[in-house]
Amino acid sequence: MNHRVREKIDCILPLKSPAIALLFGVVLGPIGLLYSTVPGGIIMISLGVIVVSAKLIVPIILTWLLSCVLSAAAVNRYNQAIIQQRLRYFSQANHEQKNNQTRL
Repeated sequence: MNHRVREKIDCILPLKSPAIALLFGVVLGPIGLLYSTVPGGIIMISLGVIVVSAKLIVPIILTWLLSCVLSAAAVNRYNQAIIQQRLRYFSQANHEQKNNQTRL
């Protein structure tokens, strides 16, 4: 991908920050996952309630860590999908512009 196009795409897209997602995951655990993915956050909150009700410390810690990892991964997947969508749009617009120029 052209570096100039990549910079242009990064400037105009509403991307989510992986650092903020990880911070929310560390501080808020499964609730912080809601920033990255709402369905994933709801699932992890439900799982967290079940794990906490068991009152076992190791599963609680593992659920918390899993929330952190899933939060960062979900944001990266979201950002990649947005970038790919925007690239398809730019590619299609560029193709249409070339077609219009050849018609003239």
